[in-house]
Parts: sequence; C-alpha cells; structure tokens
Amino acid sequence: MQPSVPPPPGIRRPVSVKMKRGWTFEAKGRRFLGPRGETFSPDHLPPATRVEATVPQLAERPADALSAAERDLAAYVQVVLPAGSEPETHVDAIRKWPCTGTAAVGPSVSLPDLAARGKPPGKAPVKPSRKPPG
Repeated sequence: MQPSVPPPPGIRRPVSVKMKRGWTFEAKGRRFLGPRGETFSPDHLPPATRVEATVPQLAERPADALSAAERDLAAYVQVVLPAGSEPETHVDAIRKWPCTGTAAVGPSVSLPDLAARGKPPGKAPVKPSRKPPG
C-alpha cells in the first residue's frame, strides 16, 4: 500500500444520491419533483449546502430524450455539505427523503506521500530524450 497524507483543507466528501424512478431534481427551484407531481425540498440541511446533479447536461434534458444509460446517470445527485459538516451525520436523514432510492457517503480521499517513498515532491521524473542520429 502506498503511504498517503490527508487531502488539503476544504476538500469535502459528498453524499451521492440515486433518486427513485420518476423523480428529478430542479436545480433552479432547489427541489425534487416526483412522478405524480409531488415535490420535496431539502430545507433541513445546513445553510450553504449544495445539491447538484452529478451530470448536469443530462439532468437538463427531458427524460424521454435520453437513452436508458443516460436516464440512469441523470438519476444521480450529490449533496455537498458546507465545510465542518460531516456527511455521516446527514446520510441517514437523506436516505429517508421520498425521492431517495439509495444514498452513500463518498469515499475518503488521500494524496500520495512521495516523501515517505523517498522521492522528492514536485514534478514526476522525465525520461531522457534520445539524441537524433547524426
């Protein structure tokens, strides 16, 4: 396993949500729209929380204009909590939303620790170029 260090401050882990069939997310209204006209607004989240389509280009298109694979991708949104809010404390509540099929906290990330491997930090090694014959 490669040694690693924590990421720089400010990198947050989102909660990845796959909506139930027929639900969509309306970014401008910051609400979810159900297949029978119902709506749900995630107002209980901390201020400055962002809810964003994972693939915004697909979320903006009508569902009947998408292939099955595109519809599947369009069903995903990410809940990005403000700095200092841990996603683990909110994921259970998000799973209870009427629009949620599944919800999971994104993985913890880390960066390689090149110093621990004996390599100086900085640019990757460059292969020497071959001299042209001559």
